[in-house]
Amino acid sequence: MAQIGEVMPHGVDLLSRPELMFLHIASDAAIAAAYFVIPFGIVRFVGGRPDLEDGHRRVALLFAAFIGFCGLTHVASILVLWVPLYLTESWLKVATAVILVLTAVALYRLVPKLIFLPSPKAMQAEIEAHRRTVDELDAARAALAVRVEDTESELRIAMKQQERSNALLRTIVETAPGLIYAKDPAGRVLLANKATLDLIHKPWAEVEGRTDAEFLNHAANAETIMRHDRLVMDGGAALELEEVVEHPVKGVRVWLSTKTPMRDAEGAVTGLVGMSVDITERKQLEARLRRDSRVSAMGEMAAALAHELNQPLGSIVNYLHGCRRMLAGQTPDSPLLPHLDKAVEEALRAGHVIRHLRSFVSTEDNVRQPMTLVPLVDEACAFAMLGALSRDVCLTTAHQDFDLVVSVNVVQINQVIHNLIRNALDATALVTEPRLHVTTGPHDGGMVMISVSDNGPGIAPDVEGRLFEPFVSSKGTQGMGVGLAICRTIVEAHHGRIWVEPAAAGGACFSFTLPLAATESDAS
Repeated sequence: MAQIGEVMPHGVDLLSRPELMFLHIASDAAIAAAYFVIPFGIVRFVGGRPDLEDGHRRVALLFAAFIGFCGLTHVASILVLWVPLYLTESWLKVATAVILVLTAVALYRLVPKLIFLPSPKAMQAEIEAHRRTVDELDAARAALAVRVEDTESELRIAMKQQERSNALLRTIVETAPGLIYAKDPAGRVLLANKATLDLIHKPWAEVEGRTDAEFLNHAANAETIMRHDRLVMDGGAALELEEVVEHPVKGVRVWLSTKTPMRDAEGAVTGLVGMSVDITERKQLEARLRRDSRVSAMGEMAAALAHELNQPLGSIVNYLHGCRRMLAGQTPDSPLLPHLDKAVEEALRAGHVIRHLRSFVSTEDNVRQPMTLVPLVDEACAFAMLGALSRDVCLTTAHQDFDLVVSVNVVQINQVIHNLIRNALDATALVTEPRLHVTTGPHDGGMVMISVSDNGPGIAPDVEGRLFEPFVSSKGTQGMGVGLAICRTIVEAHHGRIWVEPAAAGGACFSFTLPLAATESDAS
């Protein structure tokens, strides 16, 4: 390879032509200057666009390097005019060629992507469409802002109306004379108005979230109220009930309670809401009206019966005593003497019944007391069967619960059972094998039921519907039609009910109900 000193500079050939040499130097210098400026612009562009993809960035930098090396080759072309640096110029061209090839390859790979770049017109159209979309969005946003403002205004008005309604509702609830309350499924109090708190004489802090058993002083009253609440929530239907609450000042008060189940959106029971009104005075007035009506309807009849029957009964007792003394003087061991004693006993009992009938219609000596039901019924049955000892009558009893306690007037209930058994005995007088069956047991609504059935001929259809009316009898001319009417009055005075239906053995079954002592709500 020739050394620099062995090769002549390229400019020797141009020394004879100064204008040509100047042109050569000026053009190469201008080209080199332009080549040096362009890479700086590309590098600045790449540095200012951090969003460029790696491929784009790589092509731009390769292109900048290629332009720079092109500038160096032109500088070398100027230098070789005086210095024969042909080897250096050759290596610069090789480096430029290598960078050019790399740039061409990278650009070739990038061209397919560049083809899909939108044109300036397309970009301008897209920008215009975007601007229109932005304008539409701004208009929609403005319209939405107006609607939101209108909605908020309506909401504020609705909230004010709701606040007024809530305030009005609170005023009504708090000033209502009755009790207003709400409870959850477990019976815990969710709401209680002032009248309720005044009644139980407790502050709200001692009532909220608690059951009636936790804040009422009377345990039996609390249990009754909670049982009624469970009936409403378990049954899912509104009920109207009479409840007793003991007031710390006014004493025992009777309340008419209307309880309705609360439900959620799916219809499930979530508690109850109730309203109770004090009806103690009304109940007392009803009792007085019933008593006055009873006295007005039966007073004259009872007085007439007492007046007309007492004298014959007294004469009967005197005659029986006289007959017994005469018979005892003649035949001391006569078998008729015990029967005469029984006749005297029955006559005295009749007088006792008449006296109690008079006290019943005049409300004298009408005191009720708790009594165990089974002994009361058994004693009344035994007393009623005294007159049937000479007959082959089979009386059976069946008691479902021996611990039932009722609040009754013992003489009056004895009279009811006695009348029903005596009527059954009369109904089976012509039956070959007369059978009577007495049953007792619990009944719906906190009541007990007593039934007396027989195997007699039953009740005629034309009489059955009027059987408990005064002076209506199924015995024809042999009955006065007073006994069952008195039984009905006594049972209803005890807040029970009496009825008749066909018996299983083919006769009649008379049943009546009495309230349990624990649920008795009316004073006697």
